[in-house]
Amino acid sequence: MTPESTDCVTPFLLENTDIRGAHVRLTQVWQRVLAHRLYPPAIRRALGQLTAFAALLSARLKTPTRITLQAQGKGLVPLVVVDLSLERELRAVAQRRDEAIPIADDAELRELLGEAAQLALIMELPATHTPYISIVPWEGTTLNDALEAFLAQSDQQPTRLWLSADDQTAAGLMIQKLPTADEKDPDGWRRTVLLAETLRETELVQLDASTLLTRLFAEETIRAFPSVPIIPYDRVEPERIQRLLRLIGRDEVEAMLAEQGVVEIHDELSGHTYRLERNEALAAFANDLPSSPRIH
Repeated sequence: MTPESTDCVTPFLLENTDIRGAHVRLTQVWQRVLAHRLYPPAIRRALGQLTAFAALLSARLKTPTRITLQAQGKGLVPLVVVDLSLERELRAVAQRRDEAIPIADDAELRELLGEAAQLALIMELPATHTPYISIVPWEGTTLNDALEAFLAQSDQQPTRLWLSADDQTAAGLMIQKLPTADEKDPDGWRRTVLLAETLRETELVQLDASTLLTRLFAEETIRAFPSVPIIPYDRVEPERIQRLLRLIGRDEVEAMLAEQGVVEIHDELSGHTYRLERNEALAAFANDLPSSPRIH
């Protein structure tokens, strides 16, 4: 195995046991998500863990696929969203119902979501017009519990996850037992899980895939596949911005221009704020039919 940079996901296979997995470690991309967002530690941790999980899911897909993960409920944090585009551009956001209400540093996401907590996964392939959507009630206490139960329902294969996030790094490790694993090594899954459970959080956030996998599975034959970069979402989408302006309406846009000289649109998911001059803002209404003259 050769070392790789951060901000990537690395699929791998333990060949002697037919157990597949993936490792992800995000630093600059994750710090971009957190920029200008003062999340309490509990929200930051949960958002980072979901972000790492989305990247791990993308490593298992042969075809580029847009992945959107949502954790939602009726509590203090009603919605957490992670979006990974076809090009693996990352956006993520957590919404709070009331920022004046303090949140304990050790609070679990299940507690923050409150009643009717559930997980949703949306996968959109370029070749299909109908996205795959899976919505399941929350199972378990921790986010790891819920995500492992989620995968067990969708994949029908035993899967284990280790996820961690702080204000610098979001990281994760996933292993999954393939259908042929017991034939190849009846004790392989048990042994692999025991080895993975020795992983410390500090190792998960600090070590690259090559170092971490070699340290954990020193006696196994590790076949690592090419790492796939995860990149920040920096695109400006003119069509989307124009749709938003039309939803606001020309009269309101004109009023904003008269008062402020520019129109500001904030994309909560990406954290970007777009400042549009008069000509840029009014371009959204260029194809509108002129109003009919009044007849007196």
